[in-house]
Amino acid sequence: MKKISYLLTLCMTLLFMGSCSKDDPIVEIETDKQIIAKATLSNDEEITLMGDKDLTVGYQRIYIQLTKDGRLQTSSNISFSPIMDMGTMTHGAPSSALTYSNQTNSFEGYVVFTMPSGESGSWEMKFKVNGEEISIPIDVKAAPAGNVPVKTFTASNDKRYVMALVEPASPKIGLNDLEVMIFQRETMFSFPEQNGLTLDFDPQMTSMNHGSPNNISPVGAGNGRYKGKVNFTMTGDWRLFFDIKEGTTELGKDVFLDVLF
Repeated sequence: MKKISYLLTLCMTLLFMGSCSKDDPIVEIETDKQIIAKATLSNDEEITLMGDKDLTVGYQRIYIQLTKDGRLQTSSNISFSPIMDMGTMTHGAPSSALTYSNQTNSFEGYVVFTMPSGESGSWEMKFKVNGEEISIPIDVKAAPAGNVPVKTFTASNDKRYVMALVEPASPKIGLNDLEVMIFQRETMFSFPEQNGLTLDFDPQMTSMNHGSPNNISPVGAGNGRYKGKVNFTMTGDWRLFFDIKEGTTELGKDVFLDVLF
């Protein structure tokens, strides 16, 4: 991990009047996030894109810091869109709005990358900051071998959906938190989160022809998220099977994600 630090002017007048005096105390703020890319806006603000690690296919948290003259800009109006350019066509990916976090001193959000950079195309992050647009090329690596953290499938209603594994991010033997997100692909650039679905869950180690006990099927937690428990009884290649319904309509049967650890 790389470390970057910035100086943030802390003052009461910033809270109430939006300005600070030269006598205001200065506090050093650090972050241990991985720097993915940087760019400079026309007003000399620097935008820094960070992650918990290198960007890979699947669900990824992202963190954006804006600085000017070494000071964090916390009140900016900022949004982003992930764009894959495949030459003959472009498409987006499921992603969130950005909200500022005092814990990480950054604007936070997520993106679900559905394919890696490479021969098929290249990814970029298109940011809009206070009305100015800027695109930053990024490299999205393939998921580690044996892992399938995201799946796009066509439902019985002919609609396209995307399911992504959020947890476990670091699987272990025993009971793990399980969290998946489900999106509908309305267009190539619109992926609204899907709530109100029912998920039946069955983890299997197909190479050993066995499952595991004490699993809890994920239930809706809002914002397209479904949370449950998965029990890994040993290390190896696990396939997580999901039957997904909307009311009595079966959207997908045996939709699977793969976990290898």
